Amino acid sequence: MIIEPEHTGPVPDFTIPLSAADAQALGDDVRPLVERFGAVLHGLAQLSVGEAGADGLEAAIGASTDLLARLEGIRNAAVRQHAAEGGSYGALAKAMDIQRATAQYRRDTLLKNDPSPMEQWAAGSN
Repeated sequence: MIIEPEHTGPVPDFTIPLSAADAQALGDDVRPLVERFGAVLHGLAQLSVGEAGADGLEAAIGASTDLLARLEGIRNAAVRQHAAEGGSYGALAKAMDIQRATAQYRRDTLLKNDPSPMEQWAAGSN
């Protein structure tokens, strides 16, 4: 899937490497996710050049807040599935770039709780 940026000047191409099967699996969720990511990148661009206004920042804040919640749900669903597939604490620690004991604690804590609504969304059960 190629997402065309909205621009008028020479800017590097921006491609999200997503297969047709992945895009189909994501269904109606793909466009809002990409739009939120675009709003976050726009806010970052405004911040980096010192041109951030309140309206643009509010859009970036809202989009990033939503994305953070979804990313947490994706990570937690992946950790839960990794455990279900017999993934090791060591492999999880490497993937999360943390110590093995920390990965063990986080996974064990996650598994003691029911999946959050965003985790259910990520796992396709919501």
